[in-house]
Amino acid sequence: MNQLKRILPAYPIFLKDPNFSLWSTSERLNAGNLQTWWGEEKRVYGFIEADGKTYCFMGDAAKWYGGVKNAEQIVLSVTAFSTEYKFKAGSAVLKLRFVSPLPPDNIELLSMPVCYMEYEVSGGKDVRISLFVSCDIAYNKTNPDKRVRGAAMKLNGFESAFFGLKRQMPLSNNGDAIGADWGYWYIAGDNACYFDWADFRKFLDGGKTFKNSGKEYVGAFSEKRKGAVLLGFDDVVSIDYFGDFLKGYYLKKHTINDALEYVWNNRGKINAELDAFDGNLKARAEKFGQGYLNILYASLRQSVAGHKLVQDGDGNIIFLSKECYSNGCIGTVDISYPSMPLYLLYNPVLLKGMLLPVFKFAKMPVWKYDFAPHDVGTYPACCGQVYGLKSGVGNLTERNFGDTHFPYYTLNSDADIYDFDFQMPVEECANMIIMLLALYRADGNLSVFEQNRGNIDKWVEYLVKYGLKPENQLCTDDFAGHLKNNINLAIKATVGIAAYAELCLADGAKDLHKKYRAVAEKYAAEIMDFGNKFTHLPITWDSGENTFSLKYNLAFDKLLKLGLFPQSLLEREVDYYIKKAEKFGVPLDSREEYSKSDWLTWVAALTDDSEKRAAFIKRIDDYLKNSPERVPFSDWYDVKNGEFFQFRNRTVQGGNFILLLEKGL
Repeated sequence: MNQLKRILPAYPIFLKDPNFSLWSTSERLNAGNLQTWWGEEKRVYGFIEADGKTYCFMGDAAKWYGGVKNAEQIVLSVTAFSTEYKFKAGSAVLKLRFVSPLPPDNIELLSMPVCYMEYEVSGGKDVRISLFVSCDIAYNKTNPDKRVRGAAMKLNGFESAFFGLKRQMPLSNNGDAIGADWGYWYIAGDNACYFDWADFRKFLDGGKTFKNSGKEYVGAFSEKRKGAVLLGFDDVVSIDYFGDFLKGYYLKKHTINDALEYVWNNRGKINAELDAFDGNLKARAEKFGQGYLNILYASLRQSVAGHKLVQDGDGNIIFLSKECYSNGCIGTVDISYPSMPLYLLYNPVLLKGMLLPVFKFAKMPVWKYDFAPHDVGTYPACCGQVYGLKSGVGNLTERNFGDTHFPYYTLNSDADIYDFDFQMPVEECANMIIMLLALYRADGNLSVFEQNRGNIDKWVEYLVKYGLKPENQLCTDDFAGHLKNNINLAIKATVGIAAYAELCLADGAKDLHKKYRAVAEKYAAEIMDFGNKFTHLPITWDSGENTFSLKYNLAFDKLLKLGLFPQSLLEREVDYYIKKAEKFGVPLDSREEYSKSDWLTWVAALTDDSEKRAAFIKRIDDYLKNSPERVPFSDWYDVKNGEFFQFRNRTVQGGNFILLLEKGL
């Protein structure tokens, strides 16, 4: 049998948002069933009938139904928005292209909740292509009520079938590794049906007619040699935005049928746009090598589809991340910070859409602190920060897996629900200010800064007071535990203060610019003076030559052209990291043997030497091709053996686009 070369640990098949996310975890599309990003199997089957026989090209049907054989897969490839295959089925050859239209520079198309499978058949006789979806896609396996309803219908030139739970539970399941127990799934093609197991068996045995008897499957099929099957998801309600129940951006003004009809009639136009994006991406990435392009391909769909795009009551674009397989938080500040290079490159309005919910919550009475929040809730509910909640405050914060949260944002300033020991005060203050300057440099608009000065002024003062030698606290790498005198965090605080100074200058406040620029320069000088005692910067102010950590926070000093730290310091750091490199990367710091892919590309961005950059790129690409677990691109893994530590499908992989920002902002 043909040996297929591995490209990624898992392959995106149909991706749109955290509740519309289906992956293949093998090089062979018919080696098993598709999985959600958190690993729950979903029965989605693809078949080609040719020469009087039925072959399976997707799913495990050949394992349990004797009348079906597996088609022989001979090609696998990926692009920015597609995963592509070729199969042999008897004398027929089948080409497939699974497309997830997620261009970050087109929010209408990005938010349109439809993906599609394009097919083309050559050879073979009496050909029929079909795609079937089991009702288990409509609910979580933990849901005890699995009753569904559905129907088939004719649309303008094609047909669609749909189903969803009889008992809809909108916006339930405020949790991490879980999907929606609400909404309706649609499959569309030349012919569509909603049918039961008995009809499914008849179809596999060559049956040509259906009763639309319902209960278990929706399917689409065609006897044409070239065409498409569409998969859509109407979640009806997408986000609880501080009490406002919001539809997805596209569905706010359209119906799911509008989406299906648009994609059905305009696939050529969509493909041309996606292909142009892909071509541009290839051109931008070319100087960094094929391995880097592969990293970007692994990152793009995952990062964008880890968000939900909505519009608030004031007409603002809101782009909310789900902190997948780390705690399920929504709108996490230290998730947005590493992810921002992708969105700075292609559509800064999406970065703005990450910041606005945080500013909105920070103005609410319950957030009475002089530092920035960590998050705004648990997906899909912006209920107020949930990270660091005190346990069981009057039963207010007690919760089982998947339960909805109380709307903490409604509490007043007397509420005492947060444990300071589990906050990230220096981290989040600096993150917000650095992202603000990056946004301004990208779009030239100071409005977000001007409208939130009250909080931003407090946050920069927090950095001035506590940033140079941070107290024992968490940073974005919270999995590594608390750390006192964290130099990487001190660098971030210093960059944050300088970023604030630049925002003040842009706003005409020259005196404030001078004041805070002087503070940033003073802190940077202290950090460099300390570092000059060693061959590299240690992990903390009270450690020495035998410790280190990746100083990825230097990256935005360089990209924002703040000039706090000289290039010679950055090169020296990179040289030291390369000496510490293992098979799949450089450890995050000297305490453990794990690292993070996003930070590895950020430190690669510190150097101007192409060979040094390549040393990091190769190791991440090797991880993608050789990691032992088959899960969506994990950003936290062991640099020696490639074993991942929990995280998967996280939006932070947008950070891997940082090398494309080499000219700065």
